Amino acid sequence: MALEHPMARLIGERLVEKGLLTPAQLKKVLEKLKTDPRRIGEILVADGLLAEPQVMEALSEQLKIPFVDVEYYKIDKGVIGLFPKKFLYENQAVPLFRMQNTVTVALADPLNLRTIDRLRSFCKCDVQPLLAAPTAIAKLLDRFYGPVDSLEEVLHDSGNELGDLLSPGGERSPSEDAKGLAAVAERAPIVKLVDTILKQAVAGRASDIHLEPEEKVTRLRYRIDGVLYEVPASPKQLEAAVISRFKIMSGLDIAERRLPQDGRFQLKLGDREVDFRISTFPTIYGENVAIRVLDKSAISFSLDQLGFPPALLEKFKALIQRPHGIVLVTGPTGSGKTSTLYAGLRVLDSVKYNVITLEDPVEYRIPGIRQSQIDVKAGLNFSSGLRSIVRQDPDVIMIGEIRDFETAEIAIHAALTGHLVFSTLHTNDAPGAITRLIDMGVEPFLVSSALIGVLAQRLVRTLCVRCKQPGTATPEVLASLGVKEMPAGASIFRIKGCEECKQSGYRGRTGIFELLEVSDALRDKTIAKGSSSDLRAQAIRDGMQTLRQSGVAKVLSGLTTVEEILRVAEYELSV
Repeated sequence: MALEHPMARLIGERLVEKGLLTPAQLKKVLEKLKTDPRRIGEILVADGLLAEPQVMEALSEQLKIPFVDVEYYKIDKGVIGLFPKKFLYENQAVPLFRMQNTVTVALADPLNLRTIDRLRSFCKCDVQPLLAAPTAIAKLLDRFYGPVDSLEEVLHDSGNELGDLLSPGGERSPSEDAKGLAAVAERAPIVKLVDTILKQAVAGRASDIHLEPEEKVTRLRYRIDGVLYEVPASPKQLEAAVISRFKIMSGLDIAERRLPQDGRFQLKLGDREVDFRISTFPTIYGENVAIRVLDKSAISFSLDQLGFPPALLEKFKALIQRPHGIVLVTGPTGSGKTSTLYAGLRVLDSVKYNVITLEDPVEYRIPGIRQSQIDVKAGLNFSSGLRSIVRQDPDVIMIGEIRDFETAEIAIHAALTGHLVFSTLHTNDAPGAITRLIDMGVEPFLVSSALIGVLAQRLVRTLCVRCKQPGTATPEVLASLGVKEMPAGASIFRIKGCEECKQSGYRGRTGIFELLEVSDALRDKTIAKGSSSDLRAQAIRDGMQTLRQSGVAKVLSGLTTVEEILRVAEYELSV
């Protein structure tokens, strides 16, 4: 319930007195309150006029009710069990603790006497209200309960409400009236179901959503920290409507089910905007949908936060600030190559340098950098786009990926004519990038002249700091790491699982790296067409830390586990 306008005016005037709001802005917000059911603080934050802590501080002063930051508060299970979950969500309330006959409750609206009376009736005792930020209350409740509208509940409700409108098998002929399907896709149950799928993906830090049709159900999976997790399957009869809803949001053709389609859309969730990139693909049981979640607030574009050891970070920073040459980042799909390139571009002064990218597709927008996207249908591919870019007087060029001889040749000539070129390759290790370019048909002497460095990387899950437990460095564990004995000050930990990490034992990811700097000796071996193993041996003699050594260091520092390193880079550890 919104605060009464006189109270809203008093709070607004206090914000004006503090210099946080202008009289004109306050007048505009008060006008909006006449028709908007939200509180004045919610409108100020949503319109970008103030940050939530600023509003909470002014509100606390005006109401003379203490403010409490509850986002990381530990809930007393015995106390929260006295209140219905749905009531707490709907009324933005969370009970904190009980002292004798009084329960202290954090509320987004501590003046709402009706809510306080209901709280008293549930716990059969007095209630002491405190002020808390709505988003912090929601995060705390989500961490304890999970979202109030669980996917199971929404699936059940959607099936009941729409079951009679959808065919039992979920199958529709390609010629069926698209208007009818579009109408069902716009119905409230389907909209709510799709929104819940997206919100749970973002709340769970998922990087991808997979909607996978099977004969009798539609499987739903989230990729979190590089691993796929299955969630409750959707009834087959909802499949066509759900996919159509995603297509409508992305501007795709809902009547076309026989050809792949690609699109993207944006959704505002709370105080952040999240981009989603969607791809559909026909299978024998229906359209497969893969959605990449591009949450800018969850991605770090700072090299300092990617997991580089300090010495390696300084080497890489020096490498990407050289005046010309090619720097490659290698690794399999999903190893964080693009994020590393973006972070590298952020190191460069975009005022001093003209930086142009050619990507497939552009995933994140970076201010001050000219970003372009290939369009094969229009005739713009990596090679043709790169030819045009070199005529744009660039200092730095980023190519999303070197896939063929033509692109590789143009990139090398750009590097040899005074440009700094960043790109990616799919190779197992850093020295493999040299042999891969030569295998594409590039002359070895050109590779040796243009290439200045290669960074190979993988992403490994990091242990949950709340629940990780000390492990035992058995001889078998040390042998798997290639270590004879534990170094002084090193520690090995194992997973346990808790609410914070959803019982996985891991939360977040970090990188393991292998940086090859091209030396004179390595150039000689490249010109002589040395084998990948010869190049690798020379790089190690030149001081290259291998992926194996990087992974072992992360295990011994307590950041991850032996099992995780073996899962991600078992091949590299055996090399």
